[in-house]
Amino acid sequence: MDTRLLRSFLAVAHSGSFTAAAADLGFTQSTVTGHVQKLERQLGGRLLDRLPAGVVVTDLGARLVTHAEDVLAAEDRLRALSRGDTARPSGTVRIVAPESLCTYRLPAVVAAVRAREPDVQIWLGPGGVGDALDAVARGTADLALTMEPQAPVTDLTVERVGAEPLVLLDHPSSTGGRVTWSDLAARDALLIEEGCGYSDDVAAHLTAAGPASGRRSRFGSIEAVKRCAAVGLGWTALPAVSAESETATGELTVLDGPHLPPCDIHVATHPRRHRGPALDVVLTELRRTWSGER
Repeated sequence: MDTRLLRSFLAVAHSGSFTAAAADLGFTQSTVTGHVQKLERQLGGRLLDRLPAGVVVTDLGARLVTHAEDVLAAEDRLRALSRGDTARPSGTVRIVAPESLCTYRLPAVVAAVRAREPDVQIWLGPGGVGDALDAVARGTADLALTMEPQAPVTDLTVERVGAEPLVLLDHPSSTGGRVTWSDLAARDALLIEEGCGYSDDVAAHLTAAGPASGRRSRFGSIEAVKRCAAVGLGWTALPAVSAESETATGELTVLDGPHLPPCDIHVATHPRRHRGPALDVVLTELRRTWSGER
């Protein structure tokens, strides 16, 4: 059996769209459609139902998913074996991670990997927890990084590699002295969009502090939050690494306030997919980044 048929089927099954699957795989939509139709003919049954709301797998398709993933994982292992154990790692590792990690942590990882193994390339894409985990599950990413107060709930293989401290930040002209959640609730807050675990936790603390006059604004970008805080539009809570430059230059100041537990950094990979040498190289560098070994 041509394993390209299985890859096309899985891409459609996971994404729920022939268009999205074609984009993920780098095929035309007609090619993906042809692959699925050929596979259906070979197996003697319909694998996908095309509905107005999207594509869903049939009972036969659902049974095929696990077997298809096993076959593709075995194919990856055979290819690795054929290259030999002495071959230098090579290939592209696709990572989806939060914006803050893509901007402030992962460039050093890319540089370290390039220095140690120049034939290993890294593709970085920003994404929240759901998008990152979905990308690994669909096979459009090899590795997801999450930065949340709790470990992600997923069927993927998850490993904790470190943690990022959080800080409360404000314009330097803000009133000095220690602040409480009640104090903060009375002031305008600049938070990351809903779905960001640490920002949602901060919002919950503000709500628990009781009625307050402060406004809460949500943003999709850490850079936008920092710029607004720097001109005095409100305070914020962010990973410390994302504001090192601004606190060093005095654009922002760290507030003496309630303790914010650090966000754990987890790496998620697909349990059924072969983990080749290139991915192992990247995982090693990620562990070094948060262990301080580099």
